[in-house]
Amino acid sequence: MTQAPYPSPPWRLRGTVQAALWRVPRDALPGPLPDGARPLGWGRTALLATVRADWQAGGDLAYGELVVGVPVRLGRRIGVTITAAWVDSPASLAGGRALWAIPKRLGRFETADGRTILTDAQGLVAIFTDRPGRTLPLRLPVPLRVLQPDGNGIRITRAAATGRPGPGGAGWDFPPTGSLAVLAGKRPVLTLTLANAEARFGL
Repeated sequence: MTQAPYPSPPWRLRGTVQAALWRVPRDALPGPLPDGARPLGWGRTALLATVRADWQAGGDLAYGELVVGVPVRLGRRIGVTITAAWVDSPASLAGGRALWAIPKRLGRFETADGRTILTDAQGLVAIFTDRPGRTLPLRLPVPLRVLQPDGNGIRITRAAATGRPGPGGAGWDFPPTGSLAVLAGKRPVLTLTLANAEARFGL
């Protein structure tokens, strides 16, 4: 029997998660979004989320990841549509695409002197600067619903995470000509770190 190139769901992951929420013009939002989905926001702007995760040994997979998603409402459901994701694990890439229709691509994360540089085949994607801060002595549950167009409709995936929350986190820098140029020069409206995170994806 041939071994699967990725773990069976749900994936159990452990590590550190750093998230940021941004305001961008609605007409600059990445896509595609599911049919009928409405981006969350106000006026001519909408929200865009970025999530950087360092999944470490002790879970089903260990890898670096950057996820970009659009918070959306679809009927009575509120969730997020992932429009791009970079990972440095072929197993994560294959599983993300096959199981959940997440458009993952390979990237390279290089960390030195408190800075992490993410590149892919097209060049520089993002630079993260570590800004250690305090986290609360409690574990915050974070539920998540992912709504992905997959060519045959909408693939709905549930996930959940817990971890020690703290305000702030990494500094984010995006080149003006890269894949995430829509965020170049912008400051997030909210940042959050989830330390000692334990996540389950594909419930």
